[in-house]
Amino acid sequence: MAFPSSQELVRLSRDRKGLLKAASIAVAISIALAFLVSSTAPALSPSPAAPLPSTPGEVLSWIRFGFPAPAEAPGRSCSDLRRDGRLHPFAEEIEAVLEDLASDPSTAPVRLLWNGLVADHSPEAIRQLEALDAALRHRRECLADLRYLAGDTSGALQDYLAEAERFPDAGYARRSALFLARYEEDRETMRERLADPTFLAALDPATRIHHQAWIGDYAGLGRSVLLAERDLLLSPFTIPALFTAAIWFLILFSFRSPSRSFAGLAALAFALGIASAMLSLYAAIVQEEMRGFRFRADDPAMGQFVYFLAGVALREEVLKLLCFAPLAVALRKRGTASGALVLAGMTGLGFAFQENLAYFQSGTGTFTAWVRLLTANALHFSLTGIAGFALWRTLHRRLRGWEEFLYTFLAVIFAHALYNALLSMPTLAGYAALGPILVAVIAYRYFDPLRQHLDTAGLHRRLSPLGIFVMGSVLLTCAILVASAATMPFRFALGAFASSVAAMIPLAFAFIGRFRDL
Repeated sequence: MAFPSSQELVRLSRDRKGLLKAASIAVAISIALAFLVSSTAPALSPSPAAPLPSTPGEVLSWIRFGFPAPAEAPGRSCSDLRRDGRLHPFAEEIEAVLEDLASDPSTAPVRLLWNGLVADHSPEAIRQLEALDAALRHRRECLADLRYLAGDTSGALQDYLAEAERFPDAGYARRSALFLARYEEDRETMRERLADPTFLAALDPATRIHHQAWIGDYAGLGRSVLLAERDLLLSPFTIPALFTAAIWFLILFSFRSPSRSFAGLAALAFALGIASAMLSLYAAIVQEEMRGFRFRADDPAMGQFVYFLAGVALREEVLKLLCFAPLAVALRKRGTASGALVLAGMTGLGFAFQENLAYFQSGTGTFTAWVRLLTANALHFSLTGIAGFALWRTLHRRLRGWEEFLYTFLAVIFAHALYNALLSMPTLAGYAALGPILVAVIAYRYFDPLRQHLDTAGLHRRLSPLGIFVMGSVLLTCAILVASAATMPFRFALGAFASSVAAMIPLAFAFIGRFRDL
């Protein structure tokens, strides 16, 4: 079967009846696939029993956290400890394993920790642990666990530090020591330990970020932000984020000026947008965790709006514009209005792509990718496109009319803050439905000048924005339907599909109306 040529794809993208037919076929096929996938998927049932642990380190994770976990349980610390062994879901299995490991001397600290939890004999268990051989692995951290549960956080901190100093692989002890240093507000200990590479290696980047922000380590915070964002880029969440970004990238690219170098500039603008998202995360942590300027549910409504205005919106729009500024300077003489609009929009799209990774990782909903395709993605590329175009035009005019740029930029910040406030402020919860309408209005303010400055030369040889939007949206929602059907009953997956699509239909048709005659 031969694939359509590029000319054939361009023709199909402008065939409205063909688009409707293709969309209907795609939906029908995806519903059938979703039904088959859901029917063949294993029924939802309790997870099969995990294999019993075979080492003291593995049984320790069962005792501490109440579920099977690797020996060092990455990311876990004493803050996750279960406090009552008598209600432990794996009590019988733990007793059996400890009995099997009774001849192993290294099991003694684990047994005493378990006894201290089950019989509530923490003082006696602590005394017996103190009498054990000091060279035993887990002795000091089991002591620390019991001391922490008994309220002796200072003693627990010293025991965790002693375990970490003696054993290079004691990641749990290192994480717990850092947690207690912060709990005790001991910044000096935190600074000393975070300067130790073995302590840093025991932490995931997200945890490093919070600890480094607390002690005011700006350089270390920057490195950890880069590591955290790198991990997101290498995660499976990149797939839906790339899919949603690709739809808008192709749409914006269809408005391009006829230039051989424009594809490279568009990719550069997108990369600059990703960089602006990383800078925004760094600024957010400084602003919210170091300076304490964050959203608080008990603040008055005006204070909450000021947070979205002077915090989120100002931070993000300034950094996106700063990252686009080098391109605006480069284009000030030879660039075209349509090129500046598209490249500014690409910068905002890169920001939305990186931001989407965090939303998809948090698992905020099955159809998050579809919703963010129409809302957050469009909001960011439209706002940055409007502000970036105003900046380019001011530079193009040799700074004449800078007041117009300032007014435009302030309006962009206010519109961004208003959108976030509609979605997040309790007093505006009744008006949340206006959020998509606001996105449509902002997008129209971006696409109107883009259409006005569109270079129509060779337009018939470009993919239609309407075709890209329709087929991209259909393929995205259909893929999500099939994927969600593999994890839930068919009726639930289909219901989520129908409700999510229906909720965004007005906004989808607003974009279709803008692309209809292109």
